[in-house]
Amino acid sequence: MTRDVVTTVAEAGAGGTLVVAFALLGQALHPKRFAGLFSAAPSIAIAGLIVTVLAAGDGPASRAALGMLFGAAGFVAFSLVVRPLLKRMSAVATSAFGCGAWVLVAVGGYLVAFR
Repeated sequence: MTRDVVTTVAEAGAGGTLVVAFALLGQALHPKRFAGLFSAAPSIAIAGLIVTVLAAGDGPASRAALGMLFGAAGFVAFSLVVRPLLKRMSAVATSAFGCGAWVLVAVGGYLVAFR
């Protein structure tokens, strides 16, 4: 139990530190639309991987990183589906199709990789 608490506190501290660092980097970039590339998700992912490597080793961190890659591929699929549909359908219906694409790519890829 105590080890779980320490790991969680370490992830929160590392994640918060990296969020601030990436936010500062985003503020320094021009044009400002690049700031979104360095928002919370990448910094939390990096922090989580660092803490996972330190707490559990390379194997679990490798599986977590692979899961993150499938999640990123799912977001690309979401974007590719949503962009053209927004002109023809409502936002709710378009989002539903996009989420379906995300689940198909992200969860499907993860299940295939870890069978």
